[in-house]
Amino acid sequence: MSLVPIFLLLVILMIGSVQGYVSYDYKWRGNRKYYISREHESFNLAKMNGRCKQLGGYLVQIDSREEHELVQHITNYVNGRGPFFTGITDEESEGRFYSYNDKRAAKYLDWRYFQPDNWWNEDCVAMGYHGLNDLKCGNSGRYVCEVPV
Repeated sequence: MSLVPIFLLLVILMIGSVQGYVSYDYKWRGNRKYYISREHESFNLAKMNGRCKQLGGYLVQIDSREEHELVQHITNYVNGRGPFFTGITDEESEGRFYSYNDKRAAKYLDWRYFQPDNWWNEDCVAMGYHGLNDLKCGNSGRYVCEVPV
């Protein structure tokens, strides 16, 4: 089942903004808020996860197909270009992707075609129009925070 019709039925409500973020409520199968950073900057897992903690959450983990579709739809919808970094990484062991926040194995990885490819030592994962892509940490982009409510 695609989330797009559910989205149109007010599953997600844009609730305005927090300083530096665009925010969304997620009201289907658990309450979550997602914050998308407004500005592009050099991505650093520890620094950006710390910013998400200030909002009461962490860099998005992507736990299911439904959440993947939701986050992809939000990032496709929000103004401005990506990439949109997540909290998924393989910086400790190449090819073993885990959540930076809790160090558990990534639960759901829907890669775009020919990804991950570790081109130029890519250890951070970003959401794009056609799925997840591994990118070099330090690339310029935006990031997604997930906040349980």
